[in-house]
Amino acid sequence: MAQLNIKVQDCIIPMYDDVLEDILEHKHTHYVFPGGRGSTKSSFVGGIAIPLLIMTHPNIHAMCFRKIANTIQTSIFPQVEWGIYQLGVESLFHIPKTYSTPIVYKPTGQQIRFMGLDDPMKTKSLKLPFGYVGVTWFEELDQYAGENELRTVTQSTMRGGKEFWDFRTFNPPISKNNWANE
Repeated sequence: MAQLNIKVQDCIIPMYDDVLEDILEHKHTHYVFPGGRGSTKSSFVGGIAIPLLIMTHPNIHAMCFRKIANTIQTSIFPQVEWGIYQLGVESLFHIPKTYSTPIVYKPTGQQIRFMGLDDPMKTKSLKLPFGYVGVTWFEELDQYAGENELRTVTQSTMRGGKEFWDFRTFNPPISKNNWANE
């Protein structure tokens, strides 16, 4: 991150140092982050990892999902906005007032989009100005219907490129039978 002059370690808790290195070196595709409230998992993924991936991979875009669309404006959208400010790169991004318009990385035109998954089939018609969806983030994983629902989405998003990052964050449900606990 030296070329961007960002002190990332000042923005994340030490337990995420190695994970961030793993993400930036693309050692894995799928990352699952269970944790309670205050664990900073969503701050780390949405606020730090996603903007950094956008800034360091000029051909990818990000899609950030919540099961219920009307929760985006008060959850994952401000989380990404917060991270951009924490990283000190707000002048490099156009941040709209509402999630229905993507956050845009000005130097390249890359987008961070937000979508509710009341109907996962809506992702079939995703169109981008260039490149491909390289990053997906499913927030509150336990609220989705199950792996088949997410597979419907990733079949539309994880194509057309060579590197992908799939993030899943959630508070582990009390019920051990919830699919997200598997």
